[in-house]
Amino acid sequence: MPVDLDTRLLRAFVAVAEELNFTRAAQRLFLAQQALSSQVQQLETRLGVKLFERTTRRVTLTESGERFLEPARAALAALDAVTGELARSSTLRVGMSATAMVPIVGDTIRRFRAEHPDVEVVVSSTSLNQPAAGLREGTVDVAFVRPPFVDDGISMVTVLTEDRYIAMREDHPLAGREWVRPEDVVNEPWIWVEGADPRARAFWSLEDFRAGRPLRTGTRITSVEEAFGAVAAGVAITCQGESAVRAVGAGFPQLRFVALRGAPPAQIAVAWRTAADSELVRALVRLAMSTTPGGQ
Repeated sequence: MPVDLDTRLLRAFVAVAEELNFTRAAQRLFLAQQALSSQVQQLETRLGVKLFERTTRRVTLTESGERFLEPARAALAALDAVTGELARSSTLRVGMSATAMVPIVGDTIRRFRAEHPDVEVVVSSTSLNQPAAGLREGTVDVAFVRPPFVDDGISMVTVLTEDRYIAMREDHPLAGREWVRPEDVVNEPWIWVEGADPRARAFWSLEDFRAGRPLRTGTRITSVEEAFGAVAAGVAITCQGESAVRAVGAGFPQLRFVALRGAPPAQIAVAWRTAADSELVRALVRLAMSTTPGGQ
């Protein structure tokens, strides 16, 4: 009786079979090692055979694994050849969530278009309350995002780490400081992103440093520009990544940006739906990982 095999499972098997190392295979596929192990186990369950012998020191193919390797390679090669042909006249939808001002994003997209001139690249931006940039809704194939956020069913790799800053008016008592710590600012009135993802809100409002105290809300916003406008009006402060400060902050000369110390830095990641990757998605991910952040 035919067995229904997901190509993700085949790719997981081939990667482990060629690397004979789960850590290297996971890095090759941009997966967490636990996720890779789970996929191999799913494949073994569907086939009803053991494909690998695993010990703490080594990974080897079983006799069944040896028999399965070449057909699996051939099936993937045939599929990639067809999808590669189709890709020459296809579309890649790229989402951005509060990352449009980051040079690595534009540089990656330009490089992708140069290497794939027959692929239509459709770019869209989302507001701060959509940190997955359309991945959850299925409106984009791959996205540049700012973790953390609730990321069930989403895979991602970090491509840039940057400092965070506290934006405040020039007449704020702390505006003259070179840097501040979370405890210096957690009791200030903060911006409130309407409908924000809970993990994203906790990260950007320094919830871990509040010792259970509720967030003081200064005003409600939906974009980085609105956040800086609220700070300029003197009704709130906000925490933002260095790239946002550089790109948007220049338009608000009445603001001061004070470095935040003692809290995790911000990250930019390239993300995709785990169950819906493709050769084009993987190509853009590889480019993002190899692009030198211009101006960072």
